[in-house]
Amino acid sequence: MKNNDYRPLVPVNPEGLDAVAESLLNGTNTDRGSESVPAIQTSERINPKEYIQVGMNGLHGKPVVISCYEIQGSNSKDYASAHRFVLSKGLYAPTPLIFTAHLKNVIEAQKRNKQLRYSDGTLLPQSEVEEIYKHLTTNYKDVFGGSNPGAWSWLNAKFIDGTGDNGFDLETITGMKPDGTFITKKVPLENKIWEDCFVDINFNQQGLANAKSVNQSYSQGNNIKFYHPRKNTVARFFAGSGRAYLNCDGYPASSNSSLGVFVCAEGAEPKNGGSS
Repeated sequence: MKNNDYRPLVPVNPEGLDAVAESLLNGTNTDRGSESVPAIQTSERINPKEYIQVGMNGLHGKPVVISCYEIQGSNSKDYASAHRFVLSKGLYAPTPLIFTAHLKNVIEAQKRNKQLRYSDGTLLPQSEVEEIYKHLTTNYKDVFGGSNPGAWSWLNAKFIDGTGDNGFDLETITGMKPDGTFITKKVPLENKIWEDCFVDINFNQQGLANAKSVNQSYSQGNNIKFYHPRKNTVARFFAGSGRAYLNCDGYPASSNSSLGVFVCAEGAEPKNGGSS
């Protein structure tokens, strides 16, 4: 697909979150158990058994699904190249809000407090939940066949000068022009934690840390290490042998053979010149 097949995407609006997303952010459980859940119709190119429902709307304003693992070919790229790669496939990198909602879903499913569903509405078996949980919380499963197992993913967030907390705005890539330049959206940053520390699995409306953990050592499935935003840095998520962490001080120009992208899809594939 050519770059000019893409249209601008609409950034997620916190006021538009559905009840499931609200429950994820607030820590309440609204799992629907065995109740029938409809499929989320995405591009025919996407294998519905490789994507999981998140329970919230994404950048297109439609229910979003996220890949079970980082997609092949997305590694060894810097921030801009990784975004161009996934946008060229009609997909996009998850915002911190989408990714931390997914992380919380997986942790709750591992504890058997909720159930995860593939894009087609069918339940993930508990064995697959455990595989994904271990990948997101420890050095488990080497997706790219390198030397750094565990989850390594760029997220869709850059911290730039603005009017929000500490004088920062949060910039999200919302689309790509025919010449490969990005369409972006910026909003005032809302960040509560301004130190590098372990934080609870509890996140704000932008997917950033909400509360410092009482336990300042890693507790799998109970906390993650948070590196607070710095000027002109970007967000990434890592999981290794000693911790999982949300890194908001990454350098956009860096790359690594193990650093790829979890990707999101929603609704119909973008078409020429359409609107959301």
